Amino acid sequence: MRAVARVAAYALATGLTSAPLPELLGAQESFPGPQTACELKQPNSKINNAIQALVAAVAKPDQRGPQLAQAKKLLTDAILQDNQGSNPAAWYYLGRQAVLVGDAAAADTTFSRAATLAPTCTADIATYREEVWGKLVNDGLSAWQDGKQDSALALLHVAARFEPRNPKALATVAALYASAANDDSAFAYYRLAARTAGDDAAFAHDRREALSNAWHLVVRKVQGHPAAQRAARVRASLDSIQRGITNDSTVLARLVASSQSRKAREAKLAPADQQLFTRDSTARAQAVARQRATLAAALQQLAADSSALTGAFAPAIDALKDYLSVFPGEIDAATTLATLLAQSGHAAQAAAVFDSVAAHAKDLDPDALFAPGARMVGQGLYRPAARALTLGLAKNPYRRDALFSLAVAYYQLHDSTALLPTAQRLLALDPLNRASLKLMAAGWDFMRQRDSTKAYVARADAGLAVEISVLSFLPDSAEGGATLSAAATNLKAAPSAPLRLTFEFLDVTGQVIATLTQDVPAMPPRQSQAFDLKVSGKRISGWRYRAS
Repeated sequence: MRAVARVAAYALATGLTSAPLPELLGAQESFPGPQTACELKQPNSKINNAIQALVAAVAKPDQRGPQLAQAKKLLTDAILQDNQGSNPAAWYYLGRQAVLVGDAAAADTTFSRAATLAPTCTADIATYREEVWGKLVNDGLSAWQDGKQDSALALLHVAARFEPRNPKALATVAALYASAANDDSAFAYYRLAARTAGDDAAFAHDRREALSNAWHLVVRKVQGHPAAQRAARVRASLDSIQRGITNDSTVLARLVASSQSRKAREAKLAPADQQLFTRDSTARAQAVARQRATLAAALQQLAADSSALTGAFAPAIDALKDYLSVFPGEIDAATTLATLLAQSGHAAQAAAVFDSVAAHAKDLDPDALFAPGARMVGQGLYRPAARALTLGLAKNPYRRDALFSLAVAYYQLHDSTALLPTAQRLLALDPLNRASLKLMAAGWDFMRQRDSTKAYVARADAGLAVEISVLSFLPDSAEGGATLSAAATNLKAAPSAPLRLTFEFLDVTGQVIATLTQDVPAMPPRQSQAFDLKVSGKRISGWRYRAS
């Protein structure tokens, strides 16, 4: 808002009626004249007298009302009686008078006419329009705070119409609705604010904020949807159900094969043995049937929940797509969109979201992909999780936790092609860890290599004497270096032998930046020994170790 200073005493007494308008008002600090670029020539006596009335209105508060009324009359008479309708000065000062009386509609009309007649005054007029607009918005906010919501909204709508290309008033309406928990109205006004901002660079930040607030609102509304929670529980149960079916089916197949073999050989079991065999095979067949029925019901429920979520999530998904169409490299929005798509049964579309964000955000930190990828594995959303982790590992191939999560995702997806090479990469970094060994066993099992499967199962279950668990790894990208915390655990019932480990700290290309050795002393049975490592060096982003 422009500051108003006291007027100089001599200003009203000087006869400046024939002077150019900028000079007429140049000395009046309280009522500044037009900017230099705004040339308003050919003054009319009524217009000049109106200007002096405006000056007096500002300078003498006790005469403000009559002076403003006089100014309006003089300017109107100049237009109607003196044929000054084509003189931009008449309209310009009518606009200035409207600003002083707070008549937004009159200010809008008169300033628009003045700007049309005198384009060089556009910038000057814009400053006064901003005053009117700002006062409308501030008055609207004050009214809202005073509990006068209808008045507040009316003022803000006037502000929006006064500056139709400025989205801020509409965004303010949205924010007020959001503060009152009226999310539907808030969402509509945020989207309207974004459309109003359009591609205008001056309002690029406002557009971003409006679109961001819009999708956050609708996502908040659907978070914790009962169908999503139920679907998560169903997905978590599928693996155990399927393993049970596989195990019981394998045993049942062996029982059937044994029975068929005896029939072919015309051999018979003793009556007691036959009774046990019949009871066992019947129980197994019933267990398989029950579990298959449970699986079918779970899949049916999952399909129903996915269908329900497709409808429930549609507004949020549309809002996120709108946002990402303008800001395609925003990982937070992309992750949220992928999650909603995956939860509603659109796994392929969810995975494609990560392809898009990685393509548009060339400098994306791989950790921005690792975090949502690992979280999605925990939620049972394995396909988009695998895509996010794969894209992150393309940027940093040596992040052990990301490789572990990716291997788990491939295991759950029963991806026989991808699991084994991922598990091998994991084992190369973390060779003395049972989780690495079990994933290797699963990889070989998917490839139907039974001998290799048994060998890694044996190593994981009985062959590993001391297990190494890296508990945390914190690279310092700012100062350089990294810290690693780990524990060695004696898995045996006898004391362990001393062990020396060599840790290598790597950059994203696999180059060794630093090396440290760690001696693990002999440990009592089932006991652990913690240790911490700290190294210096730039660009450290991963680690690996080996026993020596």
